[in-house]
Amino acid sequence: MKSIFLLLFSLLWIQSQAQVLTSDSTLNSVLRDIDTFYDQRYSEEERERFPLGFANEAHFREEYEFNKALLERLDQMDINTLSFDDYISHSLLRFDIHNQVQLFEFKEYLIPILSESGFHTRVLWRTNRSINSQESLERYIAYLNDIPRYFEENIELMRTGIDLGITQPLEGLQNYGATYDPYIVDDPMESIFFRPMNDKPESFSQADWEIALQSVSDAINLSVTPAYRNLKLFFENEYFPNTRDGLGAATMPNGKAYYEHKTRYYTTQDLTPEAVHEIGLEEVQRIRTEMESIIADLNFEGSFADFIQFLRTDAQFYPATGKELLKEAAWIAKSVDGRLPSLFGKLPRQPYGVVPVPDYLAENYTAGRYSGAPLDSDRGGQYWVNTTKLESRTMYTLEALTLHEAMPGHHLQIALTAELEDLPSFRRNMYINAFGEGWGLYAEYLGYELDLYQDPYSEFGRLTYEMWRACRLVIDTGVHYMGWTRDEAVAFLGDNSALSIHEVNTEINRYITWPGQALAYKMGEITIKNLREKAEAELGENFDIKEFHDVILSKGTVTMQILEEIVDHYIKIKLSN
Repeated sequence: MKSIFLLLFSLLWIQSQAQVLTSDSTLNSVLRDIDTFYDQRYSEEERERFPLGFANEAHFREEYEFNKALLERLDQMDINTLSFDDYISHSLLRFDIHNQVQLFEFKEYLIPILSESGFHTRVLWRTNRSINSQESLERYIAYLNDIPRYFEENIELMRTGIDLGITQPLEGLQNYGATYDPYIVDDPMESIFFRPMNDKPESFSQADWEIALQSVSDAINLSVTPAYRNLKLFFENEYFPNTRDGLGAATMPNGKAYYEHKTRYYTTQDLTPEAVHEIGLEEVQRIRTEMESIIADLNFEGSFADFIQFLRTDAQFYPATGKELLKEAAWIAKSVDGRLPSLFGKLPRQPYGVVPVPDYLAENYTAGRYSGAPLDSDRGGQYWVNTTKLESRTMYTLEALTLHEAMPGHHLQIALTAELEDLPSFRRNMYINAFGEGWGLYAEYLGYELDLYQDPYSEFGRLTYEMWRACRLVIDTGVHYMGWTRDEAVAFLGDNSALSIHEVNTEINRYITWPGQALAYKMGEITIKNLREKAEAELGENFDIKEFHDVILSKGTVTMQILEEIVDHYIKIKLSN
């Protein structure tokens, strides 16, 4: 997107470049100038007064002009003079900045919400941090008091979007009240924003702590709750009644070109939506054949649809409690951890835990996700498992989910990237969906080689997860480029996978409001599998699976084109030895 998440990712990694480790002076200069631009853009006083940053047209235009100039400088460089590592840095920097320029021109900043989240849920991250000093208390109160201004800036952007026909479609915002209603409270102590005040730090006297409690309560009563009330009025009285009529991105002004760009960005390949759609249909047919083979081996009497209905309704496949689900996920995770040395030469130092999806997200959230942490954090990475709506949380897919979100999927890949000290810092903090999500889906496949799938149902669960990602290629392009209806999308995913009906609807809402992102998983996985087959064929007996995996992860997150060059480089060196 340049939805809120990509804006956040881009700003985070660009601002993180305090140290630049490339050898080329011209590339060095660009990176230093990026660092200087974001360091000096706002004064210290402005940062203290407006801790949430800015979300107005002038802010985004200033960034756009800066990025256009950067793009020109990058395009003037002679990449043939760069070392291989600096060539990768140049390519990745250009890839991201080009995307930022394009998305400003398509005005995606006018849509700062997704089906499950938005600018108004992003502010909740601060509630997970404790108050441990008078200074941190004052910063938190300033943060709370800045919420009304920040919300109003985003609302103004969305009003402009309404005028221009650049909005989310109403069909993708089902049950959206769950993203703001919980924060409209009469008692400030019941607000999630009061959470940092639950434990008194030793640094405060009781009298000072009482004053602090009252100050935070006042900020919630006078700033936070009214901001959410105003937001509710805006969504329900202005935005929802005036969203665009069409479902897909192509129905917005210049929408086809916008979605073509999103297709190229999320796949990191020069592919058209039509080409991706056809790849998806071929993958759906291949996986369906494998699924039907398992059904036959089980001697199930009935059709494919009957078997799916059996999986969706039989109590044996569902947890009785959230604790049972978490325990099973944790057991699977530790089982995987003990087997990883058979496939990897290098494992990350950072640990991870298994925790429930936070309450403020769980209602509209998927079955699970990964939440990373900086290496110097006081916690490890987190594998989130959704413990709400247990009737939709299938146990036979838990192996695949765990492999994808924890190890050897997202945690392994992201934590290892953060440890690559020889890379420029922007690359250690960068995330390219085709690489990260492609690796996550490939990690599900590795469950076979880790001997994790112990029965036909868990094997079917792995296949239904792969089918889910193949369906994404068909549905995302169908909705956003080919005029599919929501009902067509729901039917396609529901008929071809064993996802629960709740998950099907949650997923379709996600695809509708996040054009293109769903394409990354399968296209990235296909590339990684093809590169493995190529390395195995060319290296023969010299192929080492541990070495191959270490090479794939050795340069951090990269585009598929760069990944192919990395593997080709590895094969060439290996053959020459």
